Amino acid sequence: MLAGNGGSVLFYVTGHDMAVTRRLVEFLQKSDFAGVIFTKQPMEGTFALKQANIQSDHAPAVVMAFRWDPSKNQFGAPGMIDADWQRAAGKGTHATLSRFDMHNMLIAAGPDFKRGEANDLPSGNIDLAPTILQILGIKSPQKMDGRILSEAMEGRDEAQRPNQITIEATQKFPSGTWRQSLQISRVGSTIYLDEGNGAFIASETAPNESQRDR
Repeated sequence: MLAGNGGSVLFYVTGHDMAVTRRLVEFLQKSDFAGVIFTKQPMEGTFALKQANIQSDHAPAVVMAFRWDPSKNQFGAPGMIDADWQRAAGKGTHATLSRFDMHNMLIAAGPDFKRGEANDLPSGNIDLAPTILQILGIKSPQKMDGRILSEAMEGRDEAQRPNQITIEATQKFPSGTWRQSLQISRVGSTIYLDEGNGAFIASETAPNESQRDR
């Protein structure tokens, strides 16, 4: 069963059949549209669902983000992607691992925030609740995901630098090699996915002796 999400697709495999899952993954790895592939069970050439913080008992067997490239559309906006929506050109979509999707903007205004400043430290929707609770002086009864966006707040000049890593996964086939990568940033204990992409590179076929003679 497929559940489309615009720039990504969730694949649920009936009966959790590993043979079917493996065939599905290998098909995606040889395709011209797959970008990054995550799997519930460890498989060569993929990342684990937990590396994207989407592991759960009800998680799909496979999650695939579509491939993207930095070329521009007819309006001059960079970041072209494949997608599962039948939309007219220029209408866009979401939920890829394109850096143009992932690196969007958060605007905060009010007496608790610094004025006229920009900060490129990674942040995300997951940080909004702990930041708002901090402003309201409310302590959460349990540990929350996300972090307080202290770098944007008045009177808090905490110097922070993200710790960035890039992970890769490959799968070799007789016809070529699948390679995917994912850039991850960590600020404190909070993890952010910066961007990810992948591609299948076909093998170059060496000429045989008769072809060399010619």
